[in-house]
Amino acid sequence: MGEASGGRDDLRARSPIAAWIVRAAALHRNRWSDEHELAYAIHGTVVGAAVMMAASLHGTLGDILVAVLVTLFVYWVAERYAHLLAAGVRGRQEGWRATRAAIGRELRAGWPMVEAAYLPLVVLIVVELFTDSLELAVYASLATSTVLLVALGHLAARRAGASSVGALGWAAASGVLGVVTMCLKLLLH
Repeated sequence: MGEASGGRDDLRARSPIAAWIVRAAALHRNRWSDEHELAYAIHGTVVGAAVMMAASLHGTLGDILVAVLVTLFVYWVAERYAHLLAAGVRGRQEGWRATRAAIGRELRAGWPMVEAAYLPLVVLIVVELFTDSLELAVYASLATSTVLLVALGHLAARRAGASSVGALGWAAASGVLGVVTMCLKLLLH
């Protein structure tokens, strides 16, 4: 264990970017801890990948970034607004009040929908910068989205109490959503 920890410390000492990634991962270790957050993350990943695929047909790197982030933000606002309306209607029977704290909790609850787009967008930017190929960057980002969907599907299934085999089935089902998006990209390109 000491050797592995020492290796990680050496990596952080040599690369400020690696140190930042390790710190960011540690901060978000317990994120997306319940089924709702995982569902929002899966939803955001699928929507982000689909928008990226569509925007990449004729857009620049900037166009794709703006399209994905704005679309996910609009989806998040619409979804949270609908939840706030439902909470207000339901609140008449259950005593819920639209306090600033209650509204803040409601808004934060769906934020994983937007957060899930960060990693695929970082991959898009990094691959485009290093290869100067937007097409390759989009494919790398869509592949990242697919892997993320597999991981989120597996994590959600395990947290829901699925067996190892059952979790693999849910992971595969989630991954199919990403594969379909990649196939659409191939067909439309």
